[in-house]
Amino acid sequence: MGVFKRAVLWDYGRETSIYVIFCLLIVAFIFLTPRSWFDKREKLATQTSRLIVKAEDFSPDRATLERRVRELSGNPSAVVVETREKKNARGETVYEIEIR
Repeated sequence: MGVFKRAVLWDYGRETSIYVIFCLLIVAFIFLTPRSWFDKREKLATQTSRLIVKAEDFSPDRATLERRVRELSGNPSAVVVETREKKNARGETVYEIEIR
């Protein structure tokens, strides 16, 4: 129990062999750990953006809507994920479009 307590509280001096061993273990972990342990890109959510358009810019036709969204967003590869109809503060109908 005494060694565990000393390791947790780290009361070893720099000139001791146990300090050197711990430092070597830390450096070995950093350089010898496979990158795949930390590379979790497949679990990241895809990033979406939200575009709010007036009713006159909205089209129920999916192809026309995607073309218009690409023009408005400036992103030639934008894909419409979801659309929602909302009312703004003035009571006007606007459409919230999520794009990826």
